[in-house]
Amino acid sequence: MDDPVAWAQAQPADAMRARVLLALAQRAAAQPPGALRDRLIAKLQQRAAAPPAPLPERRAASTRSPLAALLAQLQAAGPELRQVQAHQRTWSQLRVARRMAEVSAPVPEHLGPLNNQVLVTRALQQLQALAPDYLQRLLTQLDALAALAPLQVAAEADKPARPAGRKTASRKR
Repeated sequence: MDDPVAWAQAQPADAMRARVLLALAQRAAAQPPGALRDRLIAKLQQRAAAPPAPLPERRAASTRSPLAALLAQLQAAGPELRQVQAHQRTWSQLRVARRMAEVSAPVPEHLGPLNNQVLVTRALQQLQALAPDYLQRLLTQLDALAALAPLQVAAEADKPARPAGRKTASRKR
């Protein structure tokens, strides 16, 4: 077989099988004559001769997936849910405006240009000017982290304390 690509294109097959055969033929054609090329051509002929795999059976039309059932419930929820979705963007913009007002409170000038509060205020103001949607996502994620912080403190409080007499490996010098 001198041209495996032309041979693969001449083979009758469904679209997916034709793509697989063509890719294998292109790989074989790219190889110099030798053992590897011969193995690839043999694999190509073997794949072309093999019967096509049966298609998976589809579920009966009467069986609904859990996602379709959930979608039906959400659509049946009525106009209240659609109203919430319609006003969600407005609420999030108001939340960002409120947060920016909190952050933009006057910062004392004696703190210096490299103070954390000054740097964060400037960064958030620049972010609001350059990418307000990103700022909105960032503040949402920060709110979620702030809501999870008490849970982390509670989890650390439940851990047993380490005995005072033991030293860690990093302290033994």
